[in-house]
Amino acid sequence: MESEIQRRKKNRINTYHHYYKRKGVYTFLWKNSLKIILIFSAIIVGFILFKNQIPDYDVKLELILNRINTWSALSIFFISETILGLIPPDLFIIWSKKFSSPYLMVSLLALLSYAGGIIAYFIGKYIGNIARVETWIMQKFSKHFTLIRKWGGVLIVFAALFPLPYSSICLVAGVVRFPFITFLLLGLFRFVRFFAYALILFSVV
Repeated sequence: MESEIQRRKKNRINTYHHYYKRKGVYTFLWKNSLKIILIFSAIIVGFILFKNQIPDYDVKLELILNRINTWSALSIFFISETILGLIPPDLFIIWSKKFSSPYLMVSLLALLSYAGGIIAYFIGKYIGNIARVETWIMQKFSKHFTLIRKWGGVLIVFAALFPLPYSSICLVAGVVRFPFITFLLLGLFRFVRFFAYALILFSVV
């Protein structure tokens, strides 16, 4: 027979399932996941075709990557992952391939991105106390505010895994005072995203 704890767990899962279904979470995730997969697939196919047209591609790529200063690249990446995610992290994942232990560098990139998200959260929490700035943020990221209030942690997980403006959503999470410990736990999906993308990109680049 089922224990009381198991029954409560099932009831909680069913409650969340029906809530997310009613709020359109699954539809949103399906549509956006499909869109992102198609875009990412198109980019990879285009890159492979482009790569095959360049003589000595590997040598030229290595020369370009070796010219990039490590500390400058990491600093730029950290700033980007803290302030609005201006540069796609995939470019830095490709850059990390030049190192003798590329997955160690990917780990560092994931850690910096995770830390950048935490800082963005606290920036949001701080500026949420400044009425004029909060009004501007709420206007600029009105869609993010609507979604995070509607779906909560689902949006944070989705942003951590897919090419969405992760730092912007972390900023919004801070403004609405999303529970910090839960935010930290959900943000760990950022590591999954970096390693999954590295597995794909390293096999293509």
